Amino acid sequence: MGKIVIISGPSGSGKTTVCKLLENDARVKKSVSVTTRPPRQNENNGESYHFVSTAEFKDMIQKGELAEYAEYCGHFYGTPVKALQEAISKEIFYLLEIEVQGALQIMEKFPEAISIFLLPPDKKTLSQRLVKRNTNKKQDMAVRLKTADKELEYKDRYDHCVVNDDLEETINIIRKILKLV
Repeated sequence: MGKIVIISGPSGSGKTTVCKLLENDARVKKSVSVTTRPPRQNENNGESYHFVSTAEFKDMIQKGELAEYAEYCGHFYGTPVKALQEAISKEIFYLLEIEVQGALQIMEKFPEAISIFLLPPDKKTLSQRLVKRNTNKKQDMAVRLKTADKELEYKDRYDHCVVNDDLEETINIIRKILKLV
Protein backbone atom coordinates (compact mmCIF):
# COMPACT_ATOMS: atom_id res chain seq x y z
CA MET A 1 0.00 0.00 0.00
CA GLY A 2 1.38 3.40 -1.00
CA LYS A 3 1.64 6.48 1.19
CA ILE A 4 0.53 10.00 0.42
CA VAL A 5 3.14 12.58 1.41
CA ILE A 6 2.12 16.23 1.48
CA ILE A 7 4.87 18.80 1.03
CA SER A 8 3.68 22.37 1.67
CA GLY A 9 5.21 25.69 2.51
CA PRO A 10 5.23 29.25 1.31
CA SER A 11 6.32 30.14 -2.19
CA GLY A 12 10.14 30.15 -2.16
CA SER A 13 10.48 27.59 0.66
CA GLY A 14 12.02 25.06 -1.74
CA LYS A 15 9.13 22.63 -2.26
CA THR A 16 9.90 21.91 -5.92
CA THR A 17 13.63 21.39 -5.35
CA VAL A 18 13.03 19.16 -2.33
CA CYS A 19 10.49 17.04 -4.24
CA LYS A 20 12.83 16.66 -7.23
CA LEU A 21 15.63 15.42 -4.96
CA LEU A 22 13.33 13.03 -3.09
CA GLU A 23 12.25 11.59 -6.46
CA ASN A 24 15.80 10.30 -6.97
CA ASP A 25 14.60 7.38 -4.84
CA ALA A 26 12.69 4.88 -7.00
CA ARG A 27 10.15 4.45 -4.18
CA VAL A 28 9.10 8.11 -4.48
CA LYS A 29 6.90 9.63 -7.21
CA LYS A 30 5.68 13.22 -7.43
CA SER A 31 2.10 14.04 -8.28
CA VAL A 32 1.56 16.28 -11.27
CA SER A 33 -0.98 18.92 -10.29
CA VAL A 34 -3.39 20.72 -12.59
CA THR A 35 -3.16 24.51 -12.76
CA THR A 36 -4.61 27.46 -14.63
CA ARG A 37 -1.46 29.56 -14.28
CA PRO A 38 0.76 29.96 -17.33
CA PRO A 39 3.90 27.81 -17.49
CA ARG A 40 7.21 29.28 -16.39
CA GLN A 41 10.12 29.15 -18.80
CA ASN A 42 11.50 25.81 -17.55
CA GLU A 43 8.15 24.01 -17.12
CA ASN A 44 6.64 21.42 -19.45
CA ASN A 45 2.99 20.44 -19.68
CA GLY A 46 2.35 17.04 -18.11
CA GLU A 47 5.71 17.10 -16.38
CA SER A 48 5.73 20.16 -14.14
CA TYR A 49 1.96 20.63 -14.17
CA HIS A 50 -1.01 19.88 -16.36
CA PHE A 51 -1.71 23.40 -17.65
CA VAL A 52 -5.39 23.98 -18.40
CA SER A 53 -7.77 26.88 -18.94
CA THR A 54 -10.04 28.11 -16.15
CA ALA A 55 -13.04 26.63 -18.01
CA GLU A 56 -11.33 23.21 -18.22
CA PHE A 57 -10.43 23.39 -14.52
CA LYS A 58 -14.02 24.20 -13.53
CA ASP A 59 -15.21 21.30 -15.70
CA MET A 60 -12.85 18.97 -13.78
CA ILE A 61 -14.36 20.21 -10.50
CA GLN A 62 -17.89 19.57 -11.79
CA LYS A 63 -16.96 16.04 -12.87
CA GLY A 64 -15.36 15.26 -9.47
CA GLU A 65 -11.96 14.67 -11.05
CA LEU A 66 -10.00 16.56 -8.38
CA ALA A 67 -9.21 15.26 -4.87
CA GLU A 68 -8.53 18.84 -3.79
CA TYR A 69 -8.35 22.22 -5.38
CA ALA A 70 -7.76 25.80 -4.36
CA GLU A 71 -7.14 29.26 -5.70
CA TYR A 72 -3.67 30.61 -4.99
CA CYS A 73 -2.45 34.04 -6.07
CA GLY A 74 -5.20 34.34 -8.68
CA HIS A 75 -4.79 30.88 -10.24
CA PHE A 76 -6.40 27.50 -9.59
CA TYR A 77 -4.43 24.39 -8.58
CA GLY A 78 -5.67 20.85 -7.98
CA THR A 79 -4.74 17.20 -7.55
CA PRO A 80 -6.28 14.65 -9.94
CA VAL A 81 -8.19 11.90 -8.08
CA LYS A 82 -7.32 9.13 -10.56
CA ALA A 83 -3.55 9.54 -10.17
CA LEU A 84 -3.91 9.65 -6.38
CA GLN A 85 -5.92 6.40 -6.32
CA GLU A 86 -3.40 4.67 -8.62
CA ALA A 87 -0.50 5.78 -6.41
CA ILE A 88 -2.12 4.50 -3.22
CA SER A 89 -2.55 1.07 -4.82
CA LYS A 90 1.23 0.88 -5.44
CA GLU A 91 4.11 0.53 -2.98
CA ILE A 92 5.33 4.09 -3.39
CA PHE A 93 5.50 7.39 -1.56
CA TYR A 94 3.34 9.75 -3.59
CA LEU A 95 4.45 13.36 -3.13
CA LEU A 96 1.83 16.08 -3.30
CA GLU A 97 3.54 19.44 -3.60
CA ILE A 98 0.53 21.57 -2.68
CA GLU A 99 -0.36 24.78 -0.92
CA VAL A 100 -2.03 24.93 2.48
CA GLN A 101 -5.69 25.06 1.35
CA GLY A 102 -5.27 21.91 -0.74
CA ALA A 103 -3.17 20.19 1.92
CA LEU A 104 -5.91 20.66 4.53
CA GLN A 105 -8.44 19.11 2.14
CA ILE A 106 -6.18 16.09 1.54
CA MET A 107 -5.50 15.70 5.29
CA GLU A 108 -9.25 15.60 5.89
CA LYS A 109 -9.94 13.06 3.11
CA PHE A 110 -6.78 11.00 3.74
CA PRO A 111 -5.92 11.24 7.46
CA GLU A 112 -3.18 8.64 6.99
CA ALA A 113 -1.25 11.07 4.76
CA ILE A 114 2.13 12.21 6.05
CA SER A 115 2.19 16.01 6.06
CA ILE A 116 5.40 18.07 5.99
CA PHE A 117 5.54 21.85 6.11
CA LEU A 118 8.75 23.39 4.70
CA LEU A 119 9.83 26.57 6.42
CA PRO A 120 12.31 29.11 5.14
CA PRO A 121 15.07 29.98 7.65
CA ASP A 122 13.61 33.49 7.91
CA LYS A 123 11.54 36.04 6.01
CA LYS A 124 14.59 37.75 4.49
CA THR A 125 15.79 34.44 2.97
CA LEU A 126 12.30 33.77 1.62
CA SER A 127 12.23 37.18 -0.07
CA GLN A 128 15.74 36.65 -1.50
CA ARG A 129 14.73 33.25 -2.93
CA LEU A 130 11.73 34.80 -4.68
CA VAL A 131 13.93 37.56 -6.15
CA LYS A 132 16.58 35.01 -7.23
CA ARG A 133 13.90 32.89 -8.93
CA ASN A 134 13.32 35.93 -11.16
CA THR A 135 9.95 34.64 -12.38
CA ASN A 136 7.75 36.89 -10.29
CA LYS A 137 6.79 40.48 -10.98
CA LYS A 138 7.17 42.87 -8.03
CA GLN A 139 3.40 42.98 -7.51
CA ASP A 140 3.21 39.16 -7.61
CA MET A 141 6.08 38.89 -5.09
CA ALA A 142 4.25 41.16 -2.66
CA VAL A 143 1.17 38.93 -2.92
CA ARG A 144 3.31 35.80 -2.40
CA LEU A 145 5.00 37.27 0.69
CA LYS A 146 1.62 38.28 2.15
CA THR A 147 0.25 34.80 1.36
CA ALA A 148 3.33 33.26 3.04
CA ASP A 149 2.44 35.02 6.30
CA LYS A 150 -1.07 33.51 6.17
CA GLU A 151 0.27 30.04 5.30
CA LEU A 152 2.70 30.06 8.23
CA GLU A 153 -0.30 30.25 10.56
CA TYR A 154 -1.20 26.67 9.55
CA LYS A 155 2.19 25.03 10.09
CA ASP A 156 1.06 23.44 13.37
CA ARG A 157 -1.63 21.48 11.52
CA TYR A 158 1.11 19.42 9.82
CA ASP A 159 2.72 16.26 11.19
CA HIS A 160 6.22 17.69 10.67
CA CYS A 161 7.82 21.12 10.16
CA VAL A 162 11.24 21.20 8.53
CA VAL A 163 13.36 24.34 8.15
CA ASN A 164 14.89 24.32 4.68
CA ASP A 165 18.15 26.13 5.34
CA ASP A 166 20.65 23.49 4.21
CA LEU A 167 19.17 21.49 1.31
CA GLU A 168 21.12 18.28 1.96
CA GLU A 169 20.14 18.32 5.64
CA THR A 170 16.50 19.01 4.71
CA ILE A 171 16.44 15.99 2.37
CA ASN A 172 18.02 13.77 5.04
CA ILE A 173 15.44 14.86 7.63
CA ILE A 174 12.55 14.13 5.26
CA ARG A 175 14.07 10.77 4.23
CA LYS A 176 14.19 9.87 7.97
CA ILE A 177 10.57 10.96 8.46
CA LEU A 178 9.54 8.70 5.55
CA LYS A 179 11.84 5.89 6.75
CA LEU A 180 13.66 5.85 3.42
CA VAL A 181 17.09 5.51 5.07
